[in-house]
Amino acid sequence: MTTTRDDSTAPGAPLPPPHPSEHSLYTKFRSEMVAGGAVESSPPPEPKTALLGGLIVLALMVWLGVTNPWMLLFVVGILISIFLHELGHFTTARWAGMKVTQFFMGFGPKMWSTHRGEVEYGVRVIPAGAFVRIVGMSSADEVEPQDEARTYRQQPYRWRLLVITAGSIMHMIVAYLILFGVFAVSGHLEESGEVRITTAPAVDSPAEAAGV
Repeated sequence: MTTTRDDSTAPGAPLPPPHPSEHSLYTKFRSEMVAGGAVESSPPPEPKTALLGGLIVLALMVWLGVTNPWMLLFVVGILISIFLHELGHFTTARWAGMKVTQFFMGFGPKMWSTHRGEVEYGVRVIPAGAFVRIVGMSSADEVEPQDEARTYRQQPYRWRLLVITAGSIMHMIVAYLILFGVFAVSGHLEESGEVRITTAPAVDSPAEAAGV
């Protein structure tokens, strides 16, 4: 009787290549983490997924509104803040001539999306954030040759700095506008008609000499 040995299991033998599906999943995950969003066109949302996701989000909002209205207001405020943050990245990237392909609120499966020009706008099921997809965010991001000139990595440093900090700048602008609005609408100057000294003047100080 003759026996055969599988050389792939011998000590020192190279490991077999990963299964094509595993390789594609890993590559897709790595590319999405580096690029900050989906790197390829995904199919339109399925009606069942969109309906189920919408009902879950709506039910959570209603539950928060009934049990704790202030928490609902807080969540809505956070979502608006996230939207404005990503809007800062989106606006400055397009202003700088970079190619933006996606602007999505939420993560996970799509609930709704539409294309306007080269940008896909939409909403995803999990309302835990948002993302703007700018091509060429790093050297590992694969880009079509005709789009290389419009990538993030090919732009001057001043534009890259502006785009990457635009989200935080947007928060500062919003904070200033909110404070200005609060003091402009609710703040008021009231004359009390009296002056109070909260600390005693130091010995031999000008205040003591003046009789304060």
